Amino acid sequence: MHALLEEFLDKWVWPTAPGAPGAEFRWRLTKERCLKGWEISLRRTVGEIETELARGDEASKKVRALRGYAAEGVHMSIKQMSAQLLSVDLPDQARYIDLQRMRARQIWDECKHSKLHADVLIGKGWVKHERELMDQVQANTQPLPAYFGLSMMFPHIHPLARAAQNYYQEAIACLGIMAHLSLADDPLVRHEHLSQRDEELMHFMEGKFQIDMYCVTPETQKPVEEALDYLMHQVGGIR
Repeated sequence: MHALLEEFLDKWVWPTAPGAPGAEFRWRLTKERCLKGWEISLRRTVGEIETELARGDEASKKVRALRGYAAEGVHMSIKQMSAQLLSVDLPDQARYIDLQRMRARQIWDECKHSKLHADVLIGKGWVKHERELMDQVQANTQPLPAYFGLSMMFPHIHPLARAAQNYYQEAIACLGIMAHLSLADDPLVRHEHLSQRDEELMHFMEGKFQIDMYCVTPETQKPVEEALDYLMHQVGGIR
């Protein structure tokens, strides 16, 4: 197991609030499904960073910043995260009020997050102003159906299905940030990742909290398992 993944597990995955009713379910999901995907993703990211550093590749930094902006631009974030709020029907609002508060906060987080990618593009001189990004296809196209397509389906399935995406995908984001901060020395790249480290960790913890507190019956566990299966298949064909 990669040392960064082991560190992440010890700090954030295995520690659990006493008496959390869904903890055993989350631990099983983690061991049976998540660990392999997290390991593969982390090693892929580390390899990409090491290749970039070896050849002093500035172009890849631009591509990464554009890809990040595409995933977290204001228009994309508002559409994606607003869909999460709609997954809770009115009769269930009181039951899932914690989920709704977390998702409302995440709308703001993601909109703010996109500015970090814009900072890199502006700081490197690739664009003069963020408004220019509205005319660039690379800054407005998110190619991962597991990231955006599933997100837009959540209003049509169970409110807790979103927890699978936050738990699995945001862990990958956290690990990617850890990898960049452990290897990259470019001040703008470090700024791009340092500034979002706590944000991504909080989003991971949203998913962890929701699974630990709410996924205690077959009814609430099934949509999380199904969403996780879809995510792993779409992102990397992992079973």
